[in-house]
Amino acid sequence: MAEAKEVSKTSQGLSVVCQSDIVFSHPGDDVVLSCHLKPAISAASMEIQWWHKEDPVFHYKNGQMTVNIDFEGRVSLPLQDLQNGNVSLTLRDIRSSQKGLYICEVTHESQSIQDTVFLHISSVDFSLVVSSGPVCAAPGEDIILPVHLLPETSAVSMEIRWFRGTELIYQYMNGQEMTNNDFENRASLSIQELRRGNLALTLRNVQPSDSGDYTCKVFHDGCQKRGVVHLQVKEIERVKHLCSVIKQTHEDITQQRVKLNETLKLLEETLNNVDRSSSRLNSMEGIPPFMQDHSKLERLDMEDRTAGSTCTRKSMEGILPLMEAERGSQRTIQTREADTATEQELSSLDTSSQVLQRLRRLEFVSLTERATQTQQSLEATMQSTQERRHETVSAEQERSSSAVPLQVQERPGTSQSDTAQALQRPEGRRQRRQEKRERKCQIL
Repeated sequence: MAEAKEVSKTSQGLSVVCQSDIVFSHPGDDVVLSCHLKPAISAASMEIQWWHKEDPVFHYKNGQMTVNIDFEGRVSLPLQDLQNGNVSLTLRDIRSSQKGLYICEVTHESQSIQDTVFLHISSVDFSLVVSSGPVCAAPGEDIILPVHLLPETSAVSMEIRWFRGTELIYQYMNGQEMTNNDFENRASLSIQELRRGNLALTLRNVQPSDSGDYTCKVFHDGCQKRGVVHLQVKEIERVKHLCSVIKQTHEDITQQRVKLNETLKLLEETLNNVDRSSSRLNSMEGIPPFMQDHSKLERLDMEDRTAGSTCTRKSMEGILPLMEAERGSQRTIQTREADTATEQELSSLDTSSQVLQRLRRLEFVSLTERATQTQQSLEATMQSTQERRHETVSAEQERSSSAVPLQVQERPGTSQSDTAQALQRPEGRRQRRQEKRERKCQIL
């Protein structure tokens, strides 16, 4: 950069000074064309104008500002520093067409003073990079056609056009966007990404008819760059997606089937356990308690036989069938009741575990009742047997007591008539005792 000028033009000792003769920049940069009054007095009441060659760029007078349409929104003065004599011009997002000579003119008391600065915008050699392969999409999807500048360069000041075949579908120029009717609200660029050199085009809700070659063209400083991206919108992509969904569904069904088979096996094992428990219950029914009962009764019967009690033996022979018949009828009734209750419980239960619990409770209750009844019948039988034993012992004692008088009467010195009477008396007594025993047996 050249050294700052001391003065360009003067008016009553007042001058305008630009800090440099030339300013260097690149497209898309923000630059400041520095300029101030010397001496530094307030410029708020003065008229300030900036020119680009012969075209007005910015005009300030009495607090009012006017901007050229080509620079609208991208140029300004530091109004807060006008009191200090700062009349610099700020340019944002400059373009190659804006390079050249800029003139700062200040009017004070009908006298104009000015100075100049040259803005040089360097052109950058860049290339357009596109996707090497086709972009594939399914109908209804949103896709991006990737294109970017290399090296990374701001494309805000460039003109960008997108074509499908030979039809223009999208155009960006000077910050304005234009879209073909067929792609209205479907095609767009990101302005923020343009600053990074990203020219990717976004297409929404693509259809098979959108398939084809898309060409991107960039115009900058009289040169043009282009790149082509191929788009494929196929129904087969959706078919693949449906196939993947069906496959996943099939796997889920298979897993559920395996779990169901495992559950069925568990139910079968549970039912088999129930059947085995029922079989054991039926096989054990009436054996352990009644075998013991029979052994006790047989032992008592043998004792009665040893004692020589004919009445007791006959009575026991008559009682045992009755007891067995009574027990059999009780077992039959209990079994029927248990079966009926079991059928009712089985019909109302929902799970095999509940069936097992109910069956076990029924088995326990049935066995307990049978054990109690058996114990009661044994106690009654033993009591009856003991009573008969006492009667047998009493009978034997009477027999032994009757034999003693007979021997006494047969001693020497007795008469034959007395002896005959003595012989007849015991027989009569025995006959009476025998009749009493028979009557007791009949009563029992």
